[in-house]
Amino acid sequence: MKSTRSLGLLLSAVALLTFGAPAAVLATDHKPAACEDNTPHKIRFVKVAPGVELEVVDWGGKGKAMVLLAGGGDNAHVYDNFAFQFTDYFHVIGITRRGYLPSSQPRNGYDVPTRAADDIAVLDALGIKKAVFAGHSAAGAELSELGAKHEARVEKLVYLDAADLAERFLPSRREPPLPDYTDADLKSLQAYQAATSRLQALRSPAPALCHGLRFAADGRILESTTPEWVSAKTSASVSSRPPTDWAKIKVPRLGIFAIFTREARQAWYWYLSPAKQAEFDAAWGPIVDWHRRTIRSFEQGNSANTFLLPGAPHYVYINNEAETVRWMRDFLSIPPRS
Repeated sequence: MKSTRSLGLLLSAVALLTFGAPAAVLATDHKPAACEDNTPHKIRFVKVAPGVELEVVDWGGKGKAMVLLAGGGDNAHVYDNFAFQFTDYFHVIGITRRGYLPSSQPRNGYDVPTRAADDIAVLDALGIKKAVFAGHSAAGAELSELGAKHEARVEKLVYLDAADLAERFLPSRREPPLPDYTDADLKSLQAYQAATSRLQALRSPAPALCHGLRFAADGRILESTTPEWVSAKTSASVSSRPPTDWAKIKVPRLGIFAIFTREARQAWYWYLSPAKQAEFDAAWGPIVDWHRRTIRSFEQGNSANTFLLPGAPHYVYINNEAETVRWMRDFLSIPPRS
């Protein structure tokens, strides 16, 4: 199998937000039994452009609409557990963006304005006038675009470790070594989940992973279902944007950030060779400094609605679910349970 390192990074959208390069997609796929999705939800597909349909996952609930946007490399099923934290007060849906199965994979439309327009097209199709949008990781660019260009359709914005990636991947910035996935890590879905938990502090719902992986008849993971050019275009559209002008986003926004620290590094650091650890340490400091400057920019004028989790893993809504839900419910004015 080609590029096992990048496969893992693509699907998990680790804190470095690196988009990988999977092998060419094969014609056959054998989903293991663990891929069966028994989550209580409804699935529909919404046409947002000629030849482009997006998967919309509806977890139900009452009240105003809440839209969950996944990070880069993920699909809406990554929220299959988290969504039910809010169905007591919101009607919660998730959108799988174009390029990521089971949504369409067109050749174009991966720029941030088009992706935000896709989200608005979903609202139109469902008869939703206004919604709370919550997004993880690379979805932050979509959130900012929605807040700046579609203000009338946005109730509030929630950034789930969705830092502004402008200037993150400068050509001059050295990147730290990334984790390697071995053949043993790819022998089954369960082995892969164990590896991502060990190396990336992430255990995604199995149905979410199964949309993004292609399997052999014996259960081995063959490759990502996302073409390399989708990942490249999605990555470029996020990292090439100018820094967000937060003054132009008038709708209320909440930020919950897993702050990089020099000490915590990343989960896979401890599995690198001593030489690779030294290389990581040399590259990590400038990235930590960039990240903190970026979060301070978000926090200016918004300090009451910015919460920090120093050293926490990137998937705050999975690994720090209790704190994330408490801060979100307070921001969204959900009454405490009696």
